[in-house]
Amino acid sequence: MTLDPAWIASELAEIDSLGEKPQDKGKRLETLIAAIFSDVEGLHFELSNLKNFYKTEEIDLLFWNDRERHGLHFLDCPLIVECKSSKSALSGRDLRYFATTLADKGRSSGVLVALSGVAGKETAATAGFYHMTVALTQGVSVLLITREDLLSLTSGAGLVPLLKRRLLSLVTSQVLDAGAAST
Repeated sequence: MTLDPAWIASELAEIDSLGEKPQDKGKRLETLIAAIFSDVEGLHFELSNLKNFYKTEEIDLLFWNDRERHGLHFLDCPLIVECKSSKSALSGRDLRYFATTLADKGRSSGVLVALSGVAGKETAATAGFYHMTVALTQGVSVLLITREDLLSLTSGAGLVPLLKRRLLSLVTSQVLDAGAAST
């Protein structure tokens, strides 16, 4: 299926227009992300807003991943996706919480959709990017999708190379940073 970039832009504008209504914004973003991810070969939407028994944690979106060769075969099954629609960059604390949630659920990878990105600098591994690196040392890959990424998509299949690049970038930045520290 082909996704209309104008539709994605329109949905993002609608999310922005909801102002200070975080629950409404979150629900609208989850609906958009579920539609985009469901367009990836072998990925099937299962549940949204899944709360644990104690009502202390919530999974925004859960997908069954058949791990098709041309799909997201390099990511977990089931796949957890977290959606953040805030106007400000996501804090390191929020990123660490998501990474911990993945680990607690026995997941080695998950996708974080943060419309405003993550606080810190990727090249210096500060703030949120630091926590992405730490999570990787603990066997958990948190892959980031931003507003700009969503606006560049023309199909769900476009997520595959995007998330491959994010995984490669995460691994190589950790290796390069570790190498720079030893010299």
